[in-house]
Amino acid sequence: MGNVLISLDDEDEALLRRLARERRQGKKGALSGVVSEAVRGLAERDRRVKSARRLVEKMRCGFDLGLGGKRVYKSRSEIYD
Repeated sequence: MGNVLISLDDEDEALLRRLARERRQGKKGALSGVVSEAVRGLAERDRRVKSARRLVEKMRCGFDLGLGGKRVYKSRSEIYD
């Protein structure tokens, strides 16, 4: 386990301590637990954003359906019954 020294302004420190009290009922390691949750949450959010960006990029490029650019139908009305 590593140690990290951070500096927070008074308002952020009060918020962190309040969250630790509420979420961890003031138990030992409450501050560390809340900070760990926040770091994991940021990492998960970052992973989701990157994944969404990859999907959007794939959608911009289009999908190859193996048809070689050919239509399977002659007119749109053939699709519907």
